Amino acid sequence: MKVPSTILVLLAARICGVAARGIAPTDSIISNTSMSTAEAIQSATIDGDGKDLTLTPQNNYGGWVNPEDLIPMPQCIAQQDQSAWLSVMTRCTSKRCTSYFAFICTYTQWLTQLSCLSTGFSPDVIRGYLPYCGRSVLAKAQLYRWVRSITGRTWLVDVGDANGLENLSPASLAQGYAPFDATYKAPGCLTGSVSAYSMEPFQRVMASCGFTSTTWHTGNSARPWEYSESLRSMTTLDSETAGYDLAGRSIQTGYYFDKECFCSAYTLNQKPEPCAEPESIDLTKERLWINATCGPTSLPDNWTDALKTTGSVCIPMEDWQWPRCVADIPKQVIERKNQCATDACEVDSSGYCKVKRSVDRACFCRDVSYDSCGGSCQIFETRIDYIKWLHNTCGNVQDWHGLPDNWRQLAAPSLLDLIPWRWTVKAFNDSKNASSPQLEYPEAEETCASNEWKLGSFALVNLSIFVVTFISHKASRRTSTQNRGTRGFLSHAHPSWRWLFDGILIAALQLLANWINTFIVRMSPGYEDVPVLQLMLLWISMPRPTWFAILLIGAQPFDSMNISAAASALLAETLLQSLSTYYMFLTVNYGREHGFYFGGLEQAERGGPAKIMYYGALMWLALRTLVVIRDCRRIMREMGSDDLNSPKPQKGGRTTSSADENREAEVGLLASSSGGRVVYGTFSFTDEDDEALRKSFVKISATTVGSMLLLWVAQWLFWGGFIGLSSEEYCLPNLEVLTAVWTVFSVAGATVGAP
Repeated sequence: MKVPSTILVLLAARICGVAARGIAPTDSIISNTSMSTAEAIQSATIDGDGKDLTLTPQNNYGGWVNPEDLIPMPQCIAQQDQSAWLSVMTRCTSKRCTSYFAFICTYTQWLTQLSCLSTGFSPDVIRGYLPYCGRSVLAKAQLYRWVRSITGRTWLVDVGDANGLENLSPASLAQGYAPFDATYKAPGCLTGSVSAYSMEPFQRVMASCGFTSTTWHTGNSARPWEYSESLRSMTTLDSETAGYDLAGRSIQTGYYFDKECFCSAYTLNQKPEPCAEPESIDLTKERLWINATCGPTSLPDNWTDALKTTGSVCIPMEDWQWPRCVADIPKQVIERKNQCATDACEVDSSGYCKVKRSVDRACFCRDVSYDSCGGSCQIFETRIDYIKWLHNTCGNVQDWHGLPDNWRQLAAPSLLDLIPWRWTVKAFNDSKNASSPQLEYPEAEETCASNEWKLGSFALVNLSIFVVTFISHKASRRTSTQNRGTRGFLSHAHPSWRWLFDGILIAALQLLANWINTFIVRMSPGYEDVPVLQLMLLWISMPRPTWFAILLIGAQPFDSMNISAAASALLAETLLQSLSTYYMFLTVNYGREHGFYFGGLEQAERGGPAKIMYYGALMWLALRTLVVIRDCRRIMREMGSDDLNSPKPQKGGRTTSSADENREAEVGLLASSSGGRVVYGTFSFTDEDDEALRKSFVKISATTVGSMLLLWVAQWLFWGGFIGLSSEEYCLPNLEVLTAVWTVFSVAGATVGAP
């Protein structure tokens, strides 16, 4: 089926850009004919069904045929001066009689002699057309097929010059092909230029390399030739395009050009280039188009230097992002985005330019630096985000030095960023400046104790508690042996409230020691602004081996256990651990907010000690939560048992219930001894209850010692990590005196709680 062509597709409008693209035609497809280009466009038809439309002469009058039965003109001939071609056709055409009545001619026609054509289209005639037709292998193959069908020759000009043209393949187009739409991505200054060597216009070179998906007709396919009596010459009414089907394959319907053909025929003028204006986007479009079509060898050596592309040179408007601290960025910096807006090329998948409104990096970064923004732009995570934004935006801009020399350190969490609180213990004039990551105090570093000595002070305090507790335990066992005649696991006959008083006293001694040491620190020069309450609460979380005292008590024979001592130690530790919750929870929450538990410490300064501190605090908080849940469940279970079970009278005037058996372990903590039986309020327990009570106490003491031991380990991890992390930021003055105070009060507390 034939459809009218509105552009004379390949050879006129799509190639030469007639009117619709604003490019004046430089060559007429049909020249030296009785039809104008406009008339040819108006009457042109295209056969797009891919069928072989080669016409076989319907009538042969002794070697003479009708001109319309001849094969249409090849594409490359139609694009050149056709005078020599039409001259041969005209010489071989004359008016002949095709109908007789007797010996009288009744009908004459203009006929073309085939033998004349075979002789007329000699190699000499073809030689004049071959340089142009030989650019594209498809156009050359089309010409060869026309010559062979007319003359029967298997060559064009010289024997062997048509080798391989009968059996083309896609590989015959060595550099491939591209759709003609790609020419619309070239700037007008390039499409309007001429080749540097041949001075041939860009459009004509492109036309010579064009082809269609299949062989199409560009005119009247039913009457491709006609003899014009007025011109006394043959004229062409149709021509055929070179089709990709000549390569034995099919492609999507459309218009294409041979890259190798174009790149060998067109040479870019480099001095000056067609689009030489450096500030214009056209220079970038030109170079990208030539590079995508012909490769970098067709461009100057430094062709990438002046490109205005998105990515390294410009940032598309839709991809522009401000840092998180944009609220603190000055207005003049914000306005530079619009002041530096320009057109830039985004390179598409084919390597051509897609123009996008963008921000010129060099223009924007000219007066922007790290110091351009203060406030939140220089605080921890927003500081890190701000530095990364500056580096990503301006880092590749030539001669830009807007980042400080230590920007890599600033782009990671600093030492003070890793500490969950904003105060430090070190000598300086204004403690309010302690939150600044850039302040340094060499005087403090010179007098600060080593981290080993800081941890050693804790170890010394713990060791003293171990020693006093062990000695007290030995003394208690000797006393128990001497008084074995008096039975009772509260052999000292303390009042039932004594354990409560002792527990509070032990906790108070620890708080008093912390307050005295805080006072000593505050009295030291340069430490006047250290927060008292904050430091006291922090010191409360120091590791204390209370579990050791309970372990020793639990290891004694049941009849000589001092449950009162265990209860007082447990109460004191519970009070102090509860106060420790503040800083442990603060540490865990700070680590969660800043992603320290999810890889946020990998690039941080002193990330190793920081991990130990944060995971130690997490371990402590998890254990503490489990202990609280366990105790709450036990209390709720006991309360439920009291409600569901009413007391029952027993022998000897004693009343009990099934809930009493579950509560016997707690009973011992507040009980007092009296003769041969243990008394708790109005309840009394005889010897039969000892075994059940002993088992309950052993179970509870084991879980208590285990949980306290793990909490002690977690506190050591927390403090070991904190001291390794803070180092000179935790610089205690008079550490020997502080250690002595802690030791004295810790020993006093251990003595108070001794069995």
